[in-house]
Amino acid sequence: MPRFIVELSRSKTGKHAIRRALFIVSEDGRVKLFDSKGTPVKPTYVKGSATLVNVKNTLKKGEFLVYVVMIKNLRGHLKGFFEVYDWEGRIVYRAKYHRLKLRKSLGNPYYAWIVRVVAEALKLKIKNFNP
Repeated sequence: MPRFIVELSRSKTGKHAIRRALFIVSEDGRVKLFDSKGTPVKPTYVKGSATLVNVKNTLKKGEFLVYVVMIKNLRGHLKGFFEVYDWEGRIVYRAKYHRLKLRKSLGNPYYAWIVRVVAEALKLKIKNFNP
């Protein structure tokens, strides 16, 4: 299982921001935020914090880990991606979010429901979904 950076930071002017988060999704569709206890690292922007998290041996069989990276640019537009990992640590699905559209970029489309559940939990506005 790879190590992940969990981060919430923004630029000095506040015009740019990045959010990286980990979520655990169970087979029945429940979403919970992963507790990020790890070593502190330097964030992308000046204001905020970032930690390097090791998630080895934390998932039970049937659970999925979703790594979400979202970046806000100076116009306020949001873009990013969702990566879905199974309980063994293999990446099974990746989706890209850009211009209110969510589309598949890697993996089996069966796992698209996991991305949809996490996007709804984040209250992310989606105009078009292409699994």
